[in-house]
Amino acid sequence: MKDYTRRKFLSSHKYLILGFFMSIAFWLAESSLHMFTFGCETSFLQSVFTDCNHEVWMRSIGISFLAFFSIFAHFYSRYTEKLNKELAEKNKFINNIFDSIQDGISILDTELNIIQTNHWMEKMYRNHVPLIGKKCYLVHQNRTSVCPWCPSVKTLDTGRMHTEVVPYSSEDGEKGWIYVSAFPMRDEKNNVIGVIEYLKNITELKKAEKNFKDAYNRAEFYKDLFAHDINNILLNILSSTELSTIYIDKPNTKKEILEFLSIIQNQVDRGSRLISNINTISKLEKSNKSIIRIDINGILRKCAKSLKQSHPKKKINIHLDFNNSKQYVFANELLDDVVENILNNAVEYNINSEIEITIKTKNILKNGNKYLKVKFIDNGIGIENGSKDKIFDRSNNEGRSVKGLGLGLSLVKKIVNSYNGHIWVENRVSGDYSKGSAFVLLIPTEEKTGLDVL
Repeated sequence: MKDYTRRKFLSSHKYLILGFFMSIAFWLAESSLHMFTFGCETSFLQSVFTDCNHEVWMRSIGISFLAFFSIFAHFYSRYTEKLNKELAEKNKFINNIFDSIQDGISILDTELNIIQTNHWMEKMYRNHVPLIGKKCYLVHQNRTSVCPWCPSVKTLDTGRMHTEVVPYSSEDGEKGWIYVSAFPMRDEKNNVIGVIEYLKNITELKKAEKNFKDAYNRAEFYKDLFAHDINNILLNILSSTELSTIYIDKPNTKKEILEFLSIIQNQVDRGSRLISNINTISKLEKSNKSIIRIDINGILRKCAKSLKQSHPKKKINIHLDFNNSKQYVFANELLDDVVENILNNAVEYNINSEIEITIKTKNILKNGNKYLKVKFIDNGIGIENGSKDKIFDRSNNEGRSVKGLGLGLSLVKKIVNSYNGHIWVENRVSGDYSKGSAFVLLIPTEEKTGLDVL
């Protein structure tokens, strides 16, 4: 403690102490110079303690100058130290504020070199640390030239603030978005000498915006769906009910009334499937169901049997042409919905007295990936060539040939995409869509033998 006190005292009074010793050294040096210059016979001590008024005054004047400058240096040093301390405290206060901001702040010179940043910038771009001295476009965008959208360049050119929302790539390669504001930094003559950049990561905000838009689009999708499809279902039920009321009092009209009741039943089933499909889509969008190894042949047999039971008055012939008794694919329980929708469409859009449906399977190789190809061939009304791509997008369904297909097939496409599979539709008879359709599914499989290249 004493050593610290002594060092502190010596440090704070160093100029006074230096002035004191310089005064003594000056007196001694001048005494020696006087003795040797004038060849005095007196001793050195006599020369030091001379009673010559001329010598005393000359030495006193010199010592006074040294004392004055040492005192001046002492107080100037103390004043400077005080200013530096105050300045350091202010800089520390400003830097604390600077670093506490949870967004990026960097100061650039006119050549877009980074001359100061806060901790957020160092954390955000830690792969480029140290940032100071590097070009901003190298740090922010890994570019070797100025970004074409750079707001700082615009600020340097115009002297006004500019903002941009710019992309960036994170360490894991995921694309993000940064909001950048550039403010001009000026000197005392109002000349722009640099730029202050404010950066805010708005990736999560962008994601929330996208989720909001998606939710809005889904709400519009469901609204349009119910406004159109449910209204048609109710209208068909109402028409059949009114016609049944007319025929009920007439003799020998049992056949007609039964037909109207069948129409009502079919419309009720259609409404039930519609609600079921919407629930399935909602579940598919809210959660990622696990992909498992599953026997698709069992699902195809079960759905074929269920289709016949749900249409007891229609003659439906389903032919199953499988490669093996069991065929495994990578899917989940939603595969039932895929098959049911395709089979129901094959029945609903078929005006023949006998409905023919053939389901064929084959192992194929496409782009180096192994799939099980499942082909559903029907003799229905078919789908016009110009509408084949649209039927999987509910919002684009137009025309009588694809009316009502949209929800079921948009559901099918969503599910198949979740398996990393593919789906498309072809003509049963090449060049003539009116002879029926062939829906083709490609579902990932592990089968390694008997592969045909697609």
